[in-house]
Parts: sequence; C-alpha cells; structure tokens
Amino acid sequence: MPGPGIELIGAEETAEVMEVMQSGYLSRYGPSDDPAFGAKVHRIERTIAELTGVRYGLGLHGGGSAALWITLLSLGVGAGDEVIVPGFTYVASISAIVYSGATPVLAEVDETFNLDPVDVEARITSRTAAILVVHMLGAPARINQLKAIADRHGIPLIEDCAQAFGATYEGRGVGGFGAAGTFSFNEFKTITCGDGGMIVTNDETLYERCFAMHDQGHAPDRLESKYAPRPFLGMNLRMTELSGAVLLGQVRKLDQITSHLRANKAIVKDILEEVPIIDYRTLTDPEGDLATHLVVLLPNAEMAREVAADVGSKTLSESGWHTYSRMNHLLEKRTASGKGCPFDCGDPSHSHGDYRAGMLPQTDALLERSMSIGIGVRDPNLAPFGLRMRDGADEARRVGTLFRDAVIKHRA
Repeated sequence: MPGPGIELIGAEETAEVMEVMQSGYLSRYGPSDDPAFGAKVHRIERTIAELTGVRYGLGLHGGGSAALWITLLSLGVGAGDEVIVPGFTYVASISAIVYSGATPVLAEVDETFNLDPVDVEARITSRTAAILVVHMLGAPARINQLKAIADRHGIPLIEDCAQAFGATYEGRGVGGFGAAGTFSFNEFKTITCGDGGMIVTNDETLYERCFAMHDQGHAPDRLESKYAPRPFLGMNLRMTELSGAVLLGQVRKLDQITSHLRANKAIVKDILEEVPIIDYRTLTDPEGDLATHLVVLLPNAEMAREVAADVGSKTLSESGWHTYSRMNHLLEKRTASGKGCPFDCGDPSHSHGDYRAGMLPQTDALLERSMSIGIGVRDPNLAPFGLRMRDGADEARRVGTLFRDAVIKHRA
C-alpha cells in the first residue's frame, strides 16, 4: 500500500533508468568529459535544492534515517548533548539521535500534530544541541516560531521532511528554513526511488561536512571519482545513478501529485463538514499542505475507537512506529550493542533520558481521539483507511460518505 509517487511510475522513469544502463555508469561518479554520463544524482540534488530554496542538496543511499544521522553528526551533535524531538514522529527521527550518541528529549505536539513551540522552549537546557522538527503527515509545523526559539538560544533547527516532500510554508518548500532539511524517498513517500534520502542546506560548511560523512571523508561537488581532500573519516552512503534516475522521473510529477491529492482531500472534507462534531488538525499554511492525509479529531477517545473500528482504521495513538508510547525499544532503551551513550554512558552527569507511556499527556490526548484518512498514502500502521493516488472523485465521495456515516452512527 504505497505512497502517491510509486503508483505513477511509468515511461519517464524507465527512460531515465535506461539512459543509465546504456551509459554503463552506475555510480554517482563518472567522467565529466563523456556525454554518456548523465550525472543523475548530481542533477536531482540540484533540482531538489532549488525546490526548497537552498544552494545544496546531497543524495543518499540510506534514506531519511541516514540523512538525519549524517546531519546530526555533521553539526557536531554527540555524547552529552540533547536533541528535542516530538513524541509523535516516525521512530527514525529518534533512532538517528540515539545513534549520534545524544539523548532524545521528547516534546509535546499541539493541534498541528507537530512540535508545540511552548513545550519546546520549556525543555531547552544547557545541553540542548538541536531542535528536530518533524513535518508530520504532510503539513508544515510552526516553522517561524520554532526557528525564532532556535535562533534565540543559538542552536540549530533541523527539519525532518520525510512525510512532507512537496509541502510549502509561506510559498517556500519545507526543508529550507532550518540549518538543514532531510527527505525520505521510500515507497510510502511523495516521490520514491524505492529507498533513498536527501539533505538540503544553505550552509556551505555543513554541506561539505555532510558530503564527507557520506563519502568516506572526501570533499564535495565533483563528478569524477578521484582523490579529494579528506577532512575526517566518513562512511559510504552514496546514492547510485539508478536511484537518481528514478527520482528525476518522479520529481517532474510533483505538481500532478499535489493537485490531485488536494482535489480529493477537498471532496472528502466537504462531506465530513456535514457533521459539526468532526474537527480537524490546525494547518499552519493551508495552501502549503501536501494533502497526503486528512487528520480528523472526534469529541472523545471512545468515539474515535468506535469509528475507527467501523471503517477499518485505527486511532493515531495506536500507531506503533509513530507514537512514542508504542515504541517499546525506546521505552526499554534497547540499542544494537547495548553499550555507550546515550543510554549507557560512563559520565554520571549525562542525561540518559526518561521514556515512559503517559509522559506526554497533551500528545496522548490528541492522538487518542484522532485518526488520519489517507488521501495519497495507505499505511497499515498509520492510515489504513482512505484513498490512493489513482483514486478519483467517485472514490473520494465514497470514502467521505463512509466515514461521515460512521461518525453519525456513534455520535449519540
């Protein structure tokens, strides 16, 4: 049950991939003097950087998780530090912090279902090294307020845009407001190459450090695979030309995707507005909402569970990969080695984190009475009920009517 992009894969992506196969250059590197080398990764990096209004893009093999991890390390985040992150997010946002050695500090979400700036401010300490804002379910967070808090305290704001590629805020693509933005391109995302990710930034120094980290310490901005200065040890998380080719075909369909999703979402919402007790998430920029999800709130948790059961869905509180209280590996502080920071540090003054169900009552209360109607994403763990990309107006009306009738049935 994929996201919108994968349902549109066709001749455009095939043509891009065939160019790579016929050229024989499968790596992101190739000779700049050979016209057969298409530099697909280099081109998609520039394309997505432009969409987000920044100078640099860095394609990655390791997905959004790798993008977050590399960004944190490249910003100097490590053992002894704390990073504020919402308690409602995909688990990768938290895992990336853990494997940087820093302590995730879970914060509340508000009616936007994104970070609550008031709670973020209250959780900043002398150890806070970054704020990680996640644009959940396709809609931008309160970017201006969160950026102001980060700037006032002199700490970087990182945007996790894995679920929001194509969303905008005040006319600009998400990802370009903080020190860096990260994207995921797995099969559930707006556009896809199967897996893969990207970092975008305006900061030249940060870009150079991220590039070195993703390519064995080598310096950036070259097409050829040749010796380059190495500022520090790195890893190999380079995107291949095949992935870059698929993304080039996909990104050209972004306008088609967003316009179709927004039209279907409007149909569903119009039907639901016949029932006044249905409420909706707060959108910081309604015109910039990606429209992959329609998040609805019901008067109480009991009604939400009953309606979810009737339509074959689940409340957002039941999403095991996105809700902190369901992440048993986090609550039990389990890592691959079981050793080292943040959960097993030798320094007794280091915060090891406090994770338990019920620790974020505002978030819990919101998630227990809400669910997402998928508009372009059908995710069994998050939004099992709704539409897919190829569904048209008739199916949108059917889905809206089914949900409306379930609410009417249980409102007494």
